[in-house]
Amino acid sequence: MFRVMPAIFSTDVKIPVGTLIGGILYPFGVSFLLPIFVIILVKEKEDRILVMMKMNGLKSFTYYLTHYLHFYSVHIITTLVFVITGLIFKMEIFTKTSPSVYIILFFVWGHIEIALAFLFSCFFSKARIALVVTFLIVLCGIIVSLASGSLYNGSNSAPLAYFLWPPFAFYRCLNLINIASVNSIIPPYRLSDLTIGNEVLNGILFMIVEYFILMILTIYLTNVLPSEYGIVKPWYFIFTEPYNMMRKRGHNSKKKHIKKDDDEDIIELERVIVEIDPDEIKFEDNDVKEERKRILENNYDPDSPLVMKRMRKVYSNGKLAVKDVTFAVDKNIIFGLLGPNGAGKTTLISILTGLYPQTSGFATIENFDILTNMQEVYMSIGVCPQHDILWDDLTVGEHLLFYARLKGIPAEQEHAVTLQALQQVRLEAFRNRLSKGLSGGEKRRLSIAISLIGNPAVVFLDEPTTGLDPEVRRLIWNIINDAKKGRTIILTTHSMEEAEVLCNRIGIMAKGTLRCLGPQLRLKEIYGSGFKLSFSCKAENVDIATQFIESLLPPTAKKLDSFVTNVSYEFKTENGLIAKLFREIEAHKNENGVDDWGLSQTTLEEVFLRIIGEADAEA
Repeated sequence: MFRVMPAIFSTDVKIPVGTLIGGILYPFGVSFLLPIFVIILVKEKEDRILVMMKMNGLKSFTYYLTHYLHFYSVHIITTLVFVITGLIFKMEIFTKTSPSVYIILFFVWGHIEIALAFLFSCFFSKARIALVVTFLIVLCGIIVSLASGSLYNGSNSAPLAYFLWPPFAFYRCLNLINIASVNSIIPPYRLSDLTIGNEVLNGILFMIVEYFILMILTIYLTNVLPSEYGIVKPWYFIFTEPYNMMRKRGHNSKKKHIKKDDDEDIIELERVIVEIDPDEIKFEDNDVKEERKRILENNYDPDSPLVMKRMRKVYSNGKLAVKDVTFAVDKNIIFGLLGPNGAGKTTLISILTGLYPQTSGFATIENFDILTNMQEVYMSIGVCPQHDILWDDLTVGEHLLFYARLKGIPAEQEHAVTLQALQQVRLEAFRNRLSKGLSGGEKRRLSIAISLIGNPAVVFLDEPTTGLDPEVRRLIWNIINDAKKGRTIILTTHSMEEAEVLCNRIGIMAKGTLRCLGPQLRLKEIYGSGFKLSFSCKAENVDIATQFIESLLPPTAKKLDSFVTNVSYEFKTENGLIAKLFREIEAHKNENGVDDWGLSQTTLEEVFLRIIGEADAEA
């Protein structure tokens, strides 16, 4: 006779509510960070924070490593909160499952989550779109995993192909551990259960392999996918770059110190040679043509901080934005690049600062090629963008300290460099103020200070005083004028007054062509006809007054305007002509009906309008 072993029966009704609904809540709880990580990355791309940091010397590896550590720290904190909450509420998945099992699972998932965030960020340029799409991907993934969970239950294992998408592998592992923790037949998972053939182990192994695949794919797509800002590499760069590195290493072993001779010849052979249509550059004046000849024949100072040769840019839509621009800029000067909207000046500056690739051409900054040595170029330039790129929750001093470190300033010099930058822009009193509490003029001065930190050889200032009141504008002009000592400043502006006050040399662009180039006096000599004379009189005296004035002016004088009571002329001066005009007009103006008159030299604005007017009419 056999007896049944003693057993304890309980009449208590135990429904593992937390664990039953955990199949739905757990995937949501551990996946919500993915959209957040993506929008952080895309937002920095959209606001040009990433490209601004790169232009100040930040390396891509450092940027992504920092975000990786930041994201994984956030993942660890949220996972701890998740687990501790589960333990407090006695959820079986945490109380019965061996901690080592779900710790390994969460450890691997954290890396997968970051790899997916990096990958997704490659495809978006707008944070709002990135948030919506990424959230929908997470939501659809959870719904599919819940539906598939009812298909693959009991002894019916999921096929290995199901684990090819990492979130599916993770959700499946989480679901299996959750079910085992409440199932009366299947014991809760222990580390010893993770053996070859076990479905949870299969999911973990798949995620580990997929992590490396995702990271390699991210590195590749980051380099080749087109972006609004930054230069992309060709799809085949993974084959050409190792070859170029080996060739460069071999060349360096033969010649330890390479400068402009042999190395430049090698670089020039790699350039795309584009035959220029003469019609594209027919509106260039003789000074521009002479400058091109001088540069192409290498008759310029080899230490010139900025040299451009045959720079050309054609957009994907076929628009020719920059046409064979060639010139060099020396030290200790402010070079003004002027032109109307669409002239190509912003495109040209964007090429030099690494935002856009050139279609063809060659440029060096501090003897570093912008195509092959962009990281060294970034360490040699400073950039003040048209719109301020600042962090609202950092102080003025913290901004400067951050960029000083990006520029590689030694730790013992950081304080002195920061203080010097504050003094340059007269912001010492605002060192501890948050940037969101600054006025528009103070923000522009901070942006200029950022561009000057680290003593860069070339500084690009893109419309630094746009929208500011006259008093602040004058202050910034003084700052810029002081800052040109020992460096080259490239200034773009729509203010002719600003260009006239600051610029030692000016280039005016129109329709992608550099129309003229030279000091202000040279431009006024060529394009301004010397002097402008205007007079006013009563309507009935216009004829007699006009005859009187025209009798004093040379025959080549050109009438500019003729209104009811005002007439103006433009003319080139001759020896003694100016004195004669003052003498004769003052002596006979009353009898000839002239009420008031004035004489002025041609302004830069008039030169600009004449050049641009011709370009719009003919080009």
